[in-house]
Amino acid sequence: METDAYKATTTETTATHSEGPGVGLDKDFVRTPLGIVLIAAFVSAVILFICGTVFPWSAHGGGFVAFVGTTAAFGTGILFVLYLIRLLPKIPGPFGLVILIYLAVVVILSLIAFILSAVNGKGIGGAAIASAVFAVPTLGLHGYFGFLMFRKYQVLKNHFHKGECGHSYSVTTTQQNYEASHPEDAAPAYGNY
Repeated sequence: METDAYKATTTETTATHSEGPGVGLDKDFVRTPLGIVLIAAFVSAVILFICGTVFPWSAHGGGFVAFVGTTAAFGTGILFVLYLIRLLPKIPGPFGLVILIYLAVVVILSLIAFILSAVNGKGIGGAAIASAVFAVPTLGLHGYFGFLMFRKYQVLKNHFHKGECGHSYSVTTTQQNYEASHPEDAAPAYGNY
């Protein structure tokens, strides 16, 4: 009687990859498309806030426009600082999703501020018209920043910040060993008939 021996090997490999320079000041971030969009969005939000605080427009709807400008400028400024010091990827949890929700809220509020300013522009004058004009870039730049974040999310396979700030990830490969002296004990060899 002929005995067929079945042998397989097990190999387990674990590799940890660390990317990025870690937390610290990133002077090159200001020159990246994301950095330029954040700076432009912050400036347009500050101008929108200033346009909303001019009297008499501030008493007729400019207060809401100033609120939108403040909300957009404050949040965008914080995001810029977090990206500038490379701290954003170190924040645990789904912070990229929180950023996308914040940007969606700012875009909706900017759209409402634009409509409010455009409707009241004829009766109130310059400040309302200027608010309508600067609500458009605030809306557009925050929407474009959200688009860039979403594209980054798609490219990095459901990660917003993979590889930034010294973010480490590991890859594990496992292969199992089998050894049997009788064919009945061997693991099934599917497709090898």
